[in-house]
Amino acid sequence: MDGTNLAPLPLRAVTAIRRRGLRYACHKALRRGLARWPDWKRRLVYADPRQYWTHRGGDDYFQEQEGQPARGERATWIAERVASYRPTSILEVGCGYGKQLRAIRALWDVPMTGVDFSPSQLAQGRQYLAGLDRIELILAPGDSLPFADHSFDLVLTSAVILHNPSDVAERIRREVCRVSKKFAAHNEDIDTSYNRYGYDTAAWYRQHGLPLAEVSEIPVGSDVERTNSQFCVAGPWPD
Repeated sequence: MDGTNLAPLPLRAVTAIRRRGLRYACHKALRRGLARWPDWKRRLVYADPRQYWTHRGGDDYFQEQEGQPARGERATWIAERVASYRPTSILEVGCGYGKQLRAIRALWDVPMTGVDFSPSQLAQGRQYLAGLDRIELILAPGDSLPFADHSFDLVLTSAVILHNPSDVAERIRREVCRVSKKFAAHNEDIDTSYNRYGYDTAAWYRQHGLPLAEVSEIPVGSDVERTNSQFCVAGPWPD
């Protein structure tokens, strides 16, 4: 953990302003200050998910995520499931700083693309994925993907749809299906919080009459994390 987290509050505030600017420091103060009031936190901090993840992304978030072994175990488990379908190309929608892409590349070497609407997440990702070839990162929203129909063998979301209100979540699902050639894979928890809407993604595919290859909890993390988790793969698509 960064030693600045142990510094006095005024010093942490000055450090945040110097590193990322006043708007970032104010956003961070709201995130911390409203921790006990999730309804207000959703209204004041999370009303615009793109802005939230642009401020949230960067070195602080990277260090936080990389400091949690269970996150790495989950990424490896998902990578194993994705690789088992032997896709010839992969798109991850909402790739963040590329943790899941890197985990997949360790097991399965095919061209991969990651899209995210957060410039700070992608900037961190370009550092994190440096030296790995055939991985392209693109700034784009998940509900309006800049790709032709059926461009990728497998399309993945990992904790992405759950962060969006229902109308945006619906557009993301439809975009995933549009650009997918064979499979759509999702790690999307079903619980709700200040920044999670929570959806049963497998139920959405069933409702639309689309085939499901697998549905399960993710057997990593605490009992609560496992209970709230859902991994599903839809496909292969009918001709």
